[in-house]
Amino acid sequence: MKKILIFLFLITSSCSSTEGFMPGFIPDFISKYFEEEVQLYADLPDYAANVEINLIWKKGFSSEIEDLHSFLNIYKLNEDIYIPTNNRKIHVVSSELGNLKDSIEINLDIFSGIVGDQRLIYFGSKQDTVTAIEKSDHTVLWQRIMSSEVMSISNAENNILYVRTNDSKVTAIDVNTGKFMWINSQIPAELSIRGSSTPIVYEDKIFVGFEDGKIVSYNYLNGDIIWQSQLPATKTDTLIDRLNDIDGTMVLENDVLYVISYQGSIAAIDSFSGQILWHREESSIYGIDTDGDNIYYIDDNGILWCLDKLSGKPVWKQDQLYKRLVGTPIFYNNFIIARDFENYLHIISSNDGSISGRIKLKYPIQSYHVDNDSLYLLDKDFSLKKYQINEIVKE
Repeated sequence: MKKILIFLFLITSSCSSTEGFMPGFIPDFISKYFEEEVQLYADLPDYAANVEINLIWKKGFSSEIEDLHSFLNIYKLNEDIYIPTNNRKIHVVSSELGNLKDSIEINLDIFSGIVGDQRLIYFGSKQDTVTAIEKSDHTVLWQRIMSSEVMSISNAENNILYVRTNDSKVTAIDVNTGKFMWINSQIPAELSIRGSSTPIVYEDKIFVGFEDGKIVSYNYLNGDIIWQSQLPATKTDTLIDRLNDIDGTMVLENDVLYVISYQGSIAAIDSFSGQILWHREESSIYGIDTDGDNIYYIDDNGILWCLDKLSGKPVWKQDQLYKRLVGTPIFYNNFIIARDFENYLHIISSNDGSISGRIKLKYPIQSYHVDNDSLYLLDKDFSLKKYQINEIVKE
């Protein structure tokens, strides 16, 4: 095929001018053939191994996830790991040994992932319901029909569960009775990305991010609005440009709320007043993680950034993995754990952003969770693995 194209090109160029051959026209398939190819993403870079990776145990289940953007994430409570599946089951696995402790049959399709407390498990379904199930005997304590799809559920605090639905409503539910305590609604955006950050409960407030880049602080008992803060959008010309969704994980530390939006900003917000302490133009549909001094996130170009918490100024960036990294990075054991679209898990130094290690998985990663010295990883073939990763001490 290349020989034919080159031959055609030579025929056209042998004329005194291309204008004489066919005025004002060079076929696209000829001109594009000789254009330099644009690399869509970076090649997998080499690295100097600086970590020891130990697989502690693995456990497989008879299920799989085909949906690229499924919200079925693992949830850890004390020594148990809860695994929601798409075949109407919740598996309970020991985090210490990896053995199956329980399987809970349910009658609905889990959509929003699950949360729990000492007594109950809560989940949102594709049938637009929120359900509370007794852990002891698997009975349904209560079930409530919501106004639209259940996008996220907070942890239960002060016997209250806070539910974020797709119509921009926040609903407070009494965990003992299933009674609606209050409902507060924002004006839904004309267009949004399918996703929603999880409400954060802290002291007497609840913090919720919305599709238009707005963060709202509510009184946890009655739903009254305490303050509202707006993340600046980068562009506003068209409806697509005005997308400014807050879809990723927000972090609250030392009375400061850290949040990022798509086509908007990453910002630090005073949790008492709603005042924006600093902001930096940025775009990401994923969430953020933090350590004592810094904030970590992956932008829309697959670049991992480290910012100083106090000022918002960049400390370092990892761009060797350009357009490869996806999802929310996790701070673990002085490293940043980040996944890419080719099923690699990259272990990156939190000090300077250098690549320290790598794990290759057979199937795409669905969810990961860090707890103490362990990393739990669930793939889309429903294989759960526990790793321990430590820096190699050089003598």
